[in-house]
Amino acid sequence: MKQYHSKHTAVLSTRGFYTILTVCALIIAASAWVLWSDATAPAEDETQASLPIVTPAESLPDLSEDTPVLSEETGDADEPDADQEPDGAAPEQADDTAAETAPAPVETVSAPIYVRPVAGAVITPFSGDELLFQPTFGDWRVHTGTDFAAEAGETVLALTDGTVQQVVEDGLYGTCVTLSHDADLTSTYCGITDVRVAEGQAVAAGEAIGTVAETIDAEAALGPHLHVEAARAGTPVDVLELLGESEIE
Repeated sequence: MKQYHSKHTAVLSTRGFYTILTVCALIIAASAWVLWSDATAPAEDETQASLPIVTPAESLPDLSEDTPVLSEETGDADEPDADQEPDGAAPEQADDTAAETAPAPVETVSAPIYVRPVAGAVITPFSGDELLFQPTFGDWRVHTGTDFAAEAGETVLALTDGTVQQVVEDGLYGTCVTLSHDADLTSTYCGITDVRVAEGQAVAAGEAIGTVAETIDAEAALGPHLHVEAARAGTPVDVLELLGESEIE
C-alpha cells in the first residue's frame, strides 16, 4: 500500500510539472501577442489618420461650377476665356461683325450725256492757241468757241445737265446764257433770244434754253448762227471733244 502511494505521487508530480510548463508557455505566448498588438496598433492608427475621409458627395467634381480642366498636352489648367461672350450674346456679336466687314455699297455714277445745241454744221471751229482769220473784223485771232450754223428762231438746247449760272447782255455777242455743270465745267451760249430759263434754274441735257437770234455783232459776217463756248475750271475746251465729234462737218 505504501509502495502504491509512492508511485501515484510520482505520477502526479510528473503531470503537475508538465501542466505548469504548459500554463507558463501559454502565458508567455499571450504576453507576446499583447506586446505585438500594442506595437502595431499606433502604426495602423497613423495610417488611418493620414487617409482623407471621402464622402459620396465629395467623390465627384461639381460640374455646375467653372472647374479648371487639365490639358492633355501641357497639363496646364484651361482657364475660362475672359473674352468669351455668353451663348445668348453670340448672334448679336456675329451681326456686329458682319456689319463691320460688309462692303459699303458702291454708288454708280453715270457718265454725263452731251447733246448738240443745234443740228447745223460747224462753220468756225475751236482754235485753241492757233490764230484764225476773223472776217467780220478782218484780222487774225484765237477762237475760244465753236460756231454752229443755224436758222434764226431755231431752238437752242442745253449741252448737258446743269444749272443756269447767269444770263447777261454782251455788247458784241448779244444775249449770253451760262450753265454750270459737274467737274468744274461751264458752257456759254451766245447770240440767242427768247430766253426760256432763269438764273439758278436746273436744266437737263437737251432742254430748251432759248432760240437763235438774227445776228451776232462780233460775227455778223457769218449770218445767223450760234456761238458756244465751254471751259473747265476756267480753261477753254473744245465743245466738239465733249460731243465726241472728231471731224468738222
